Amino acid sequence: MTEKITDKIKPAMDGTLKILFIEDVIYDAELNWREIEKNGITFVKLLVDNKKDFLEGLEFFKPDIIISDYSLPQFDGLQALLLRNDLAPQTPFIIVTGSVNEEVAVECMKAGADDYVIKEHLARLPFAIKEALENRLKEKEKKAVEEALQVSEEKFRSIMENSADAIFITDQQGKYVYTNKAVTDMLGFSSEEIQNMTILDLAPKNKKDEYMEIFHQLQHKGKLFTEIELLRKNGNFISTDLNAIILPGGLVYGSSRDITERKHAKEELIKAKDKAEEGDRLKSAFLHNISHEIRTPLNAIVGFSALLGEPDVDAQSRKDYIEVIMQSSDHLLAIISDIVDISNIEANLVKITKNEININSALHSLCNHFIQKADEKKIKLVCETMLSDTDALVVTDSTKLNQILINLLSNAVKFTDSGYIKLLCTVNKDSLEFCVSDTGLGIPPEYHERIFDRFYQVQHSISRLYEGTGLGLAITKAHVELMGGKIWLSSDPGKGTSFYFTIPYEKQTVKTKEANEKEMAEDFVFPEKKTILVAEDTESTFKLINYFLSNVNTTLIRAANGKEAVEIFLSNKNIDLVLMDIKMPVMDGYTAVRLIREKNSKIPIIAQTAYIDYKDQALEFGFSGYILKPFDKKGLLKVLQEFI
Repeated sequence: MTEKITDKIKPAMDGTLKILFIEDVIYDAELNWREIEKNGITFVKLLVDNKKDFLEGLEFFKPDIIISDYSLPQFDGLQALLLRNDLAPQTPFIIVTGSVNEEVAVECMKAGADDYVIKEHLARLPFAIKEALENRLKEKEKKAVEEALQVSEEKFRSIMENSADAIFITDQQGKYVYTNKAVTDMLGFSSEEIQNMTILDLAPKNKKDEYMEIFHQLQHKGKLFTEIELLRKNGNFISTDLNAIILPGGLVYGSSRDITERKHAKEELIKAKDKAEEGDRLKSAFLHNISHEIRTPLNAIVGFSALLGEPDVDAQSRKDYIEVIMQSSDHLLAIISDIVDISNIEANLVKITKNEININSALHSLCNHFIQKADEKKIKLVCETMLSDTDALVVTDSTKLNQILINLLSNAVKFTDSGYIKLLCTVNKDSLEFCVSDTGLGIPPEYHERIFDRFYQVQHSISRLYEGTGLGLAITKAHVELMGGKIWLSSDPGKGTSFYFTIPYEKQTVKTKEANEKEMAEDFVFPEKKTILVAEDTESTFKLINYFLSNVNTTLIRAANGKEAVEIFLSNKNIDLVLMDIKMPVMDGYTAVRLIREKNSKIPIIAQTAYIDYKDQALEFGFSGYILKPFDKKGLLKVLQEFI
């Protein structure tokens, strides 16, 4: 039986070298073995002398090294070497031969042999084996490292290219040598365009020195994190965060992100926070202030009302007390009106109600209202209108215009101790321009914008010199803008202030009837007795109405709630007018007026309400008109005369 090459193969023990020998002379092979063993190399061997056995040895023996004679009868070392190159290129191959032909040696080395040993110098064979194995191991390790580096580089490049962060590398002069796709997306420049730029080319003109210093700090410290602005191709600048380190060789590796929106959002958040905190401070100051403002007139009302009940009060003192009570009541009402007004403004409930007025008459009437206070402070009050009597007839919201001017004149009187106050009105194209100027304290420039903020006062500490809610100018500005105008001021501290505002100039087409402008006589009496149904649940309010109408030829019938009002009205055909409170128990005024209107659509029904700007809504609910609480005798009689 022919012996197979696989029968000769013995498994190698751990750490034992497997050597495949190609040799046709057994004596020469044994010389090789002894020389190798003599140097302490432990090995197992396989000896072949032809191509077939060599190929099987490569496949099944899987040698760690091949040692081959150069000349064999049927096979030679060069052929074996070429086969090794194709089938096991990583296996070391040493030629051992008696030939000293240099051409053969060069040819074998060029073909890939690891070494060439002459049989006369066989002692060198163990060293050649060790060196060949070491070199192959180094090559294997080097190749593994190169492959790992290639894989790592590909992964790193893939990560950089697909990163959401803008990643770049610059040389020691700051010139870009690499940029990923996110850089071009962020800045708009192509990678080719950026390759010709430095970081200074993307810096704002006024920050180039600053950016050069940042670059020097990076080179000195080795790493840096900061915020910088970069130029986009469209000419705009964006805010970015920069994270950079120095690489071996002095290259700079950096990454950045566009934080423009985040920075803007942060700034807006800080502004909102500051505004909210300022709002809280102003509200706190306002609450301290409003408590004082309310308690001061209320204290006078309560105190002097109690004095009226004293038995020894003479007529003059009683008159003085009543005057103080009335003044304090007006003051308290003004405070409450300011609070209600600002609440309605913020809730967007304030509407414009236009009517026909004479500007000249209205301004002179306002000045007459303030003349006494001005005289008390020895201030000259001047009213000038540059409008003819015909041009002075306009259509506007007279109530809001009146309130605007009252607020401005009140402030002028309050903050002026000497000199004059002037109210001026002129026509400027399609606008009426008003000016209230004074020679008072003046307002520092830094407060000119803030002065129109709600709750804000130049003196907003608890110990203020001047009274007020801090709402007047905020209400004034809101009303001016609601009417389609604008307001501004000029002021010189210590010399005075001028407030200017405009409203649209809409000329009146029909002259207002003089009868409407005449005030009602204080001794007015209805020529015929009138029966009035008063729907009012509050006893004090009914008593006040009863007192106001006691001498004007009227008969009053009281209903304590809406249900009673409906029942009384339906059972009494002689009622001439109904005064209807809105908020009542059992049935409110809205429901009561609806039920009455189902039976009678013509009877005048007047709403009594504390709701400001309620007129339009009252008409929608079926009321004929409305009177705002609190009202006086003259105001009540004027409304009644209008409807009966």
